[in-house]
Amino acid sequence: VIDQSGVVTPKLAENWSCDDTGLVWTMKLRSSARWQDTGANITAADVVYSFERIKQTGGYYSYATDKVESIAAGSDGSVVVTMKQQGIASLYALNFPIIENPTASTSRYGAGTGPYYITSISGDKVTLEINQNWWKEEPYIEKIEFYQRSSNDVSLASYVAGQLDMVFTSSLSVGRYREDGVTNVMDVMTQTAEVMLFNYGNSELSNPLVRQAIAYALNRSAIITNVYMNRARACDVPIAPDSWLYNSRSKVYDYNTELALSLFDQAGWKDTDGDGYLEKNAHRYDELTLKLLVNKSTDSTRETAAGVIASQLEAIGIHVEIVTAGFTLGDSSSEYAQMLENKDFDIALVGFNLARDCDILPYIDASGAYNYGGYRNDALSALARSLNTARDEASCREAADALQMSFVEDLPFITLYFRLSSILYHDSIKGLESEREPDLMSNIANWYIES
Repeated sequence: VIDQSGVVTPKLAENWSCDDTGLVWTMKLRSSARWQDTGANITAADVVYSFERIKQTGGYYSYATDKVESIAAGSDGSVVVTMKQQGIASLYALNFPIIENPTASTSRYGAGTGPYYITSISGDKVTLEINQNWWKEEPYIEKIEFYQRSSNDVSLASYVAGQLDMVFTSSLSVGRYREDGVTNVMDVMTQTAEVMLFNYGNSELSNPLVRQAIAYALNRSAIITNVYMNRARACDVPIAPDSWLYNSRSKVYDYNTELALSLFDQAGWKDTDGDGYLEKNAHRYDELTLKLLVNKSTDSTRETAAGVIASQLEAIGIHVEIVTAGFTLGDSSSEYAQMLENKDFDIALVGFNLARDCDILPYIDASGAYNYGGYRNDALSALARSLNTARDEASCREAADALQMSFVEDLPFITLYFRLSSILYHDSIKGLESEREPDLMSNIANWYIES
């Protein structure tokens, strides 16, 4: 599993080792791990079956097939995993659920190995009860019922009405439900980074001084407070600030208009005629103008942020034209997606759902699938590859540090902030610690009810 700080830690696999090639990993399964329905031990064959199912069906866990070449059962009951590249980062690909072969399962809903198992599914309700074959200490809460709701607003209304005891929500206004002794609200870090992309077809934006100046001109604290209702955390690199690989020294772009203007001046941009806008080399009619692309959706938060960002850039002397375009998640033919693909923007606001292994190559490499701005820096790509292929934790930290400091120096794009979601829950529920997306219930066995 991946813990709250992003470290790969043993769970079903008791331990592991790698051969000299750095590609073949041998995993020893925990002998105490048993299936919920039959009580039988989990075997290497179950792991192989689960991986083959992922290959066949795709879905959320299909990322495993990007890093894993094959999984086989060893002669001693171990699991032998052959990776496509060296490095401990490949272990993140093994964070997928193991399912029991249906020919062996007696469970109507599919058996697992966690602290709870599904006893019934009826309409919008799923009921979980304690797994008596759980290999760790028995959970405290005997039964948990999950209810499906159509939206954040409906879920929160259900909580207020006393129909729910806990709600996972991305609502920005959730803080208003906090009440001492009655309702708690826990902030939860996500992997969603809000970023500002640059179009490198724009010669001015290909100058790192201009990119750095724009970064210093942005008052992200004001945006986080007034637009995101404090449900975001500022960060200058595309590595979450709670990650074990995050380097706090990479936080360099604090709001500083004086420094922003100095950098613009070094790049040849200065307000020489006193009209409040920057001119290039004192040419009155050569003012800096940028087209800011943002998507239009049912959640208008990013659109609102775009308006604030435009105002902040205008205040520093940049003309900004906001262009909103329709977008549907997963639809590459939508107007917004097409404008990104065709580089029909100067700067663009985008949300990236980043991987826990801190692989940023898809966003910065010349061949990266999400490098919409056309950025290219072979040295920075090489640093990202060094992180991906580092073979121990010390090497990972060293590579991550070098990558982050080089990132903020060249600034391929501006990492604005990471979004926070929330857990709203009744004060009687205890044991919640540093819960985190995407595994919000990884600590569920330690939750309890205080009467």
